[in-house]
Amino acid sequence: MANNSCSKLMRTTRRTRRRSRSKEAPVDSLPNELLIEVLARVAAHSLTDLFNAKLSCKAFYEASKDSSVFQQISLEELQIVPWRISREAYFFFNKCMESGNPEALYRQGVVDYFSFMRLEYGIEYLQRAANSGHDGAMYTLGIISLFSGDELIKQQGMKTLSGLKNKARASRKLRNCREELKAILRKIWVRNPFRTNPLVVGKERPICCTMKGDQHKRRRGWESDDDDDIQCDACQCDREVDSLCKMILYVF
Repeated sequence: MANNSCSKLMRTTRRTRRRSRSKEAPVDSLPNELLIEVLARVAAHSLTDLFNAKLSCKAFYEASKDSSVFQQISLEELQIVPWRISREAYFFFNKCMESGNPEALYRQGVVDYFSFMRLEYGIEYLQRAANSGHDGAMYTLGIISLFSGDELIKQQGMKTLSGLKNKARASRKLRNCREELKAILRKIWVRNPFRTNPLVVGKERPICCTMKGDQHKRRRGWESDDDDDIQCDACQCDREVDSLCKMILYVF
């Protein structure tokens, strides 16, 4: 009787082991490229979910090291500019930048340009982020272009901001870009890069709209108005210039 019970237990154990192995096999047998794609999508949604996935099995842990995953990682759960950063967090952020993560490049570009006064590096990072479709980087480059002192570059900046506004009529992306830039500038020691930028002619506050009277529609009270209510693209650019001047606490 005891032998029968032992045999049944051994057979049950073997079946349980086979089921356990069969449950683990599908993940281990998946192509590495597919695992990377899955983790990249998870990373774009939540950094916490990515770390949980890494801990779930060795296959996911190894796949998570791929640069494609770091390129897609969402940084929403991380502080914009932490006052203190651990060695691990430092290398993690640098890995994101090296992998071309748009948000990491954007954040570093703003810090370099407006705080560290490393203007060329700031522009480079912002341009790389903009090339990846980051709206905040496009917005910031557009604003910087307005202060360039070069009329052609200024016109390009106006075109960039106008494009964001037209692209964002329903989703208010232009306003979101403005608020995102403010959020970073509030957390860093802001210097005025336009004081030392040799491209700025006369260091005067740029004026985009030169039209007067009823030649175009221009709403007053910009701070409380909807962006869609400003019909003149040049007036919209003047609004963004005004907003930036207040951010960097400098009167032109």
